[in-house]
Amino acid sequence: MKKSFFIAIILLISQLGFSQASKIAKPTTQGLKLAYVYEDYILQNVKEMTNLQAEIASKKVGFETKLEQKAKKYQEEFAEYQAMMKDITGLTTDSLNTKLKRVQNIKKDADEFQTNSEAELQKMIQEKFLAIREKINATIKTVATEKGFKIVFRRNADAGNNESNTVMIYSADNGKDDLTDAVLIKMGTVPPKK
Repeated sequence: MKKSFFIAIILLISQLGFSQASKIAKPTTQGLKLAYVYEDYILQNVKEMTNLQAEIASKKVGFETKLEQKAKKYQEEFAEYQAMMKDITGLTTDSLNTKLKRVQNIKKDADEFQTNSEAELQKMIQEKFLAIREKINATIKTVATEKGFKIVFRRNADAGNNESNTVMIYSADNGKDDLTDAVLIKMGTVPPKK
């Protein structure tokens, strides 16, 4: 009797222990919704990026036109200086030096213009791209909040963008947790057909 009572108590304790262990081992994912977006896809399709590309192209053409004008003026002045050097009769050293100084100043002006225009273009690209990216991030946050997602991953198709990428090895959502098109729509862009 004592032995069967002891066995019954051990079985009861082990049952309670196993039931507690199974309660602890169950992870709860209720309330934790995960989603992802293809940021590179958004950047390719959002209208602000298209506008930025057009603005860059327009500014480049404007800078190139001005630079070509400066280069042409330099070539003309340099050709005049070379012609003066071929026939220096009746010319003073001061007049030759003045002409040379003028040619050098035109060249310097063209070089400075090229350097400054490239720096200005780069600064504009950085500022506007940062603004576009901030807008995309704010829109992602808004869409995620509206749809009840707690965590959104960046999932880029191109790993060559020099950023650390969160990569998902497996996703059984069949695209239902992909917020990419919802973000594009929220930003006023109709996603292209896939």
